[in-house]
Amino acid sequence: MVSFCERLRGERTRLGLNQTDFAALAGVTKKTQMLYEAGDRVPDAHYMAAIAQAGADLYFIITGQKILVPTPDAAAPTWAPIDGEKLGRIIEMLETAAKQAGRRWPSKKLAEVAAEIYNALGHEQQFDQPRVERILKLVINR
Repeated sequence: MVSFCERLRGERTRLGLNQTDFAALAGVTKKTQMLYEAGDRVPDAHYMAAIAQAGADLYFIITGQKILVPTPDAAAPTWAPIDGEKLGRIIEMLETAAKQAGRRWPSKKLAEVAAEIYNALGHEQQFDQPRVERILKLVINR
Protein backbone atom coordinates (compact mmCIF):
# COMPACT_ATOMS: atom_id res chain seq x y z
CA MET A 1 0.00 0.00 0.00
CA VAL A 2 1.25 3.46 -0.88
CA SER A 3 1.85 5.64 2.18
CA PHE A 4 0.34 9.03 2.97
CA CYS A 5 3.60 10.82 2.20
CA GLU A 6 3.95 9.01 -1.15
CA ARG A 7 0.37 9.95 -2.12
CA LEU A 8 1.04 13.56 -1.12
CA ARG A 9 4.16 13.62 -3.30
CA GLY A 10 2.21 11.98 -6.13
CA GLU A 11 -0.54 14.61 -6.01
CA ARG A 12 2.04 17.40 -6.08
CA THR A 13 3.64 15.77 -9.12
CA ARG A 14 0.25 15.21 -10.78
CA LEU A 15 -0.43 18.93 -10.43
CA GLY A 16 2.91 19.65 -12.11
CA LEU A 17 4.40 21.53 -9.17
CA ASN A 18 7.83 21.34 -7.60
CA GLN A 19 8.24 21.29 -3.82
CA THR A 20 8.98 25.02 -3.62
CA ASP A 21 5.85 26.06 -5.53
CA PHE A 22 3.59 23.53 -3.80
CA ALA A 23 4.89 24.66 -0.40
CA ALA A 24 4.31 28.31 -1.28
CA LEU A 25 0.68 27.80 -2.29
CA ALA A 26 0.10 25.90 0.97
CA GLY A 27 1.81 28.56 3.10
CA VAL A 28 4.75 26.44 4.27
CA THR A 29 8.47 26.35 3.48
CA LYS A 30 10.13 23.98 1.05
CA LYS A 31 11.81 22.30 4.03
CA THR A 32 8.42 21.67 5.65
CA GLN A 33 7.11 20.25 2.36
CA MET A 34 10.12 17.94 2.23
CA LEU A 35 9.40 16.78 5.80
CA TYR A 36 5.76 16.04 4.85
CA GLU A 37 6.82 14.07 1.79
CA ALA A 38 9.43 12.15 3.79
CA GLY A 39 6.84 11.21 6.42
CA ASP A 40 8.77 13.01 9.16
CA ARG A 41 6.02 15.52 9.83
CA VAL A 42 2.22 15.54 9.44
CA PRO A 43 0.47 18.49 7.76
CA ASP A 44 -2.27 20.38 9.57
CA ALA A 45 -5.78 21.22 8.41
CA HIS A 46 -4.80 24.64 7.02
CA TYR A 47 -2.22 23.03 4.76
CA MET A 48 -4.67 20.35 3.60
CA ALA A 49 -7.35 22.96 2.82
CA ALA A 50 -4.83 25.05 0.84
CA ILE A 51 -3.67 22.15 -1.33
CA ALA A 52 -7.29 21.13 -1.92
CA GLN A 53 -7.96 24.63 -3.25
CA ALA A 54 -5.04 24.08 -5.65
CA GLY A 55 -6.70 20.92 -6.97
CA ALA A 56 -5.14 18.18 -4.85
CA ASP A 57 -7.40 15.17 -4.26
CA LEU A 58 -7.57 15.11 -0.45
CA TYR A 59 -9.66 11.98 -0.23
CA PHE A 60 -7.04 10.10 -2.22
CA ILE A 61 -4.15 11.59 -0.23
CA ILE A 62 -5.81 10.69 3.07
CA THR A 63 -7.34 7.30 2.27
CA GLY A 64 -5.53 6.09 -0.84
CA GLN A 65 -8.88 5.62 -2.59
CA LYS A 66 -10.55 7.50 -5.43
CA ILE A 67 -14.21 8.45 -5.15
CA LEU A 68 -16.42 7.22 -7.94
CA VAL A 69 -19.61 9.22 -8.36
CA PRO A 70 -22.33 7.65 -10.51
CA THR A 71 -23.75 9.82 -13.27
CA PRO A 72 -27.11 9.50 -15.02
CA ASP A 73 -25.17 7.53 -17.63
CA ALA A 74 -23.74 4.80 -15.37
CA ALA A 75 -21.47 3.65 -18.21
CA ALA A 76 -19.49 6.91 -17.92
CA PRO A 77 -18.31 7.20 -14.29
CA THR A 78 -16.66 10.40 -13.06
CA TRP A 79 -14.62 11.36 -10.00
CA ALA A 80 -15.99 13.94 -7.59
CA PRO A 81 -13.60 16.39 -5.97
CA ILE A 82 -13.57 16.77 -2.22
CA ASP A 83 -14.66 20.09 -0.77
CA GLY A 84 -11.32 21.05 0.78
CA GLU A 85 -12.75 23.80 2.93
CA LYS A 86 -15.38 21.47 4.38
CA LEU A 87 -12.86 18.69 5.06
CA GLY A 88 -10.44 21.21 6.56
CA ARG A 89 -13.11 22.45 8.97
CA ILE A 90 -13.94 18.88 9.95
CA ILE A 91 -10.26 18.12 10.63
CA GLU A 92 -9.84 21.30 12.69
CA MET A 93 -12.96 20.53 14.73
CA LEU A 94 -11.86 16.92 15.17
CA GLU A 95 -8.39 17.96 16.37
CA THR A 96 -9.93 20.46 18.81
CA ALA A 97 -12.42 17.93 20.17
CA ALA A 98 -9.69 15.31 20.57
CA LYS A 99 -7.47 17.76 22.48
CA GLN A 100 -10.36 18.72 24.76
CA ALA A 101 -10.93 15.02 25.47
CA GLY A 102 -7.21 14.50 26.12
CA ARG A 103 -6.79 12.27 23.06
CA ARG A 104 -4.25 12.31 20.27
CA TRP A 105 -4.61 10.12 17.20
CA PRO A 106 -1.97 9.02 14.73
CA SER A 107 -2.35 10.84 11.40
CA LYS A 108 -3.82 7.76 9.69
CA LYS A 109 -6.55 7.42 12.33
CA LEU A 110 -7.27 11.17 12.18
CA ALA A 111 -7.60 10.94 8.39
CA GLU A 112 -9.89 7.91 8.58
CA VAL A 113 -12.18 9.53 11.14
CA ALA A 114 -12.27 12.84 9.24
CA ALA A 115 -13.17 10.99 6.02
CA GLU A 116 -15.86 9.04 7.88
CA ILE A 117 -17.43 12.26 9.17
CA TYR A 118 -17.13 13.91 5.76
CA ASN A 119 -18.90 10.97 4.13
CA ALA A 120 -21.59 10.96 6.84
CA LEU A 121 -22.46 14.53 5.88
CA GLY A 122 -23.03 13.47 2.29
CA HIS A 123 -23.47 16.09 -0.38
CA GLU A 124 -24.95 18.75 1.89
CA GLN A 125 -24.31 22.22 0.49
CA GLN A 126 -24.33 23.98 3.87
CA PHE A 127 -21.82 23.14 6.60
CA ASP A 128 -24.06 22.10 9.50
CA GLN A 129 -21.75 22.86 12.43
CA PRO A 130 -24.14 21.69 15.20
CA ARG A 131 -24.58 18.36 13.39
CA VAL A 132 -20.82 17.99 12.96
CA GLU A 133 -20.31 18.74 16.66
CA ARG A 134 -22.84 16.02 17.60
CA ILE A 135 -21.05 13.54 15.33
CA LEU A 136 -17.69 14.53 16.83
CA LYS A 137 -18.94 13.85 20.36
CA LEU A 138 -19.98 10.36 19.31
CA VAL A 139 -16.69 9.70 17.55
CA ILE A 140 -14.49 11.04 20.36
CA ASN A 141 -16.30 8.95 22.97
CA ARG A 142 -16.32 5.63 21.12
